[in-house]
Amino acid sequence: MPRARKRALRVAADSRSSAASARPSRIRAAIARAVRAARTNALERVRWTVALGASFDAPGFELALAGFRRLYNVAPVRVLCAPDVLGRFAALMGRSSDDALQRELRYDGLPVVSAILAPGTIVFEGEVDEERMGDW
Repeated sequence: MPRARKRALRVAADSRSSAASARPSRIRAAIARAVRAARTNALERVRWTVALGASFDAPGFELALAGFRRLYNVAPVRVLCAPDVLGRFAALMGRSSDDALQRELRYDGLPVVSAILAPGTIVFEGEVDEERMGDW
């Protein structure tokens, strides 16, 4: 490209950018309100970890489940267990410990699944409505 042509392009580009900055913008900045669906309440995910130990019994598990319900006032959505706890849970519910690793176990309609947790640990997960939570 000849040098004069480059200079002409540069002048044209400079005049366009300066003309654009000389005009005021019609864009207005504003902060919008949070948008939420009117029918559904916002749910907060909660987790409650309990150290049951590897040799827990059925009343110990039910006591831990009742503790979650008492604390959050809702039933948990699912139960995560360390592999040793899941094997013990399957044995308590009348199944073999091999079934715990091959199938999905349920307790009172809740899925009980294996997770990477410390030995003897169980985690209850649930969703709590912000309004129902209250002040703890």
